[in-house]
Amino acid sequence: MNRPTNRFSNREVAALLAGVAARLQILEANRFRVIAFQNAAESIRNLAQDLYALDAAGELTSIQGIGKGIGDALHRLLVEGSAPEFESLFAQVPEGVVDMMQVPDMGPKKARRLWEELGIDSLEALRAAAGAGQLRVLKGFGAKSEEKILGGIELLAKRVGSAERLASGVVRPLAMQLVAELLGRLPEGAVERIEVAGSLRRWKETVGDVDILCVSTQPQRVMETFQTLREVASVVRAGETRSSVVLGNGLQVDLRVVERQHWGAALQYFTGSKEHNVALRELALKQGWSLNEYGLTGVGTGDAPAGTQRFFEEEQALYAFLGVEWIPPELREQQGEGLLAGQQRLPALVTLADLKGELHGHTTWSDGTGSVAAMADAARALGYSYWNVSDHSVGLGIVQGVDGERLRRQRLEIDAYNRRCVQEGIDFRLLQGCEVEILADGALGLANEVLAALDVVVASIHSAQRQDRATITERCLRAIRNPQVDILGHPTGRLLGERPETAIDMEQVLQACQETGTVVEINAHPSRLDVNDVYARRAVELGCRLAVNCDAHAVDGMRVAEYGIGVARRAGLTAADVVNTRPLSGMLALLKDGQLQKG
Repeated sequence: MNRPTNRFSNREVAALLAGVAARLQILEANRFRVIAFQNAAESIRNLAQDLYALDAAGELTSIQGIGKGIGDALHRLLVEGSAPEFESLFAQVPEGVVDMMQVPDMGPKKARRLWEELGIDSLEALRAAAGAGQLRVLKGFGAKSEEKILGGIELLAKRVGSAERLASGVVRPLAMQLVAELLGRLPEGAVERIEVAGSLRRWKETVGDVDILCVSTQPQRVMETFQTLREVASVVRAGETRSSVVLGNGLQVDLRVVERQHWGAALQYFTGSKEHNVALRELALKQGWSLNEYGLTGVGTGDAPAGTQRFFEEEQALYAFLGVEWIPPELREQQGEGLLAGQQRLPALVTLADLKGELHGHTTWSDGTGSVAAMADAARALGYSYWNVSDHSVGLGIVQGVDGERLRRQRLEIDAYNRRCVQEGIDFRLLQGCEVEILADGALGLANEVLAALDVVVASIHSAQRQDRATITERCLRAIRNPQVDILGHPTGRLLGERPETAIDMEQVLQACQETGTVVEINAHPSRLDVNDVYARRAVELGCRLAVNCDAHAVDGMRVAEYGIGVARRAGLTAADVVNTRPLSGMLALLKDGQLQKG
């Protein structure tokens, strides 16, 4: 069992618990115990608070999915550096056998048989045995099985080589392009319904593969067309109603054709998450029904005679039949949404249409490619009633930043645009702000008297991001406590797939934002999505307000707000939690001084 030399991070603990769950699967332990560890791993992976602080306060069991048994084991792990029950499982099942489970269509039972009966305990050994035709000595394995396993290992290697999961900002446009190309090559009416499911529909920030569902009376033609799309590098499976292909970037895409009467159950099933589906199946079972991707089948208990079937053309009808409110896909992560749905208490989630404007974007005055007028026109075209010009300040070496004198000249340009809007009866207002750099010592890149003349000030960290936890946290807290700072921009500094979060203590930062009235940004740029849904949820729990901003550096950059809304919806945010869902005056009233002009 690998362990760090110092303290466990939340993600290291989550990976350890996931390893425990995988080993329990291989050893065919009670499925509820497996699910318990899977849920615990997911909760800790997404946890904003520090595990050691929660342990010191005796609050480990306050984490969703952590009961007394797992909590006690975690306490020993954190205090002593190991837990006997975890050590025992890791000693029983080699890491390589767990790795074998990741091969497509492998699963825990096959991995166990190969390990116990043939002594295969790694991906390398599995590849060699399959290549040498040695697997077919086992019942149920043949030449085709070996070929599939070799193909699966190759696919897995591509995924690992591309960090296993891709940012949703990369995958979503590609998935939409595939759908559009497929429809464009089929006769009109050949596809009645089509939708992307899986983690993309749940707006997860990274994606491992893509699931697409459709209803068609010409499934064979749909399959053949899909397999020949120009992005397809290889066909993994070619069936009558399901095809699996691998794209050039190693991403696997599955397309399934389902019957119209099965659409509701299939869309629910293939949207996931796995944990949410398990909970929904257990709810159905309590009512005497077995739930799968086709619908419900009576199991002979309660009011459901054995063999009775119920099909659903819509998801909403399936949830309603089970007596719960329809749950938006973004919330289907088994984070308590089922209980809320059963009590008809799900929040009215914020939508893209709720946004009235944005408070963080750039122009040619710093590193943007669009002029003030071009960016303002783009904001108006989106239906916004305000947009905040927030170019980088001096103090950020990689761009030409604005200083006091350049801001005064920029104000003239902004005022001229606003006068034209008034003259033409256009309900739109350009605000002047700045994305001021939080310097290495916590000072700001512009003097307070300069910031006081601006409408909305965003403060962000772009440099010295490798500072230790205490230093970078105190640096950020100093900026938050400055009365001129309205919004904390992309607080963790991460870039998905490129740069991890800084060491910043987000719990302290969010508490300080609540205390000072500083708005927390959800940066909608697909490479950032910062803060993520976990921190956004925690921010609202603490009483913070948030803003969803595109951080646009070009006109096209304003078209990604839906990614930020996806984060907000996964966090359970309503329009009331997001300041830029308000009209101009209402939004400004929520900033630190509640006035259009500071000072």
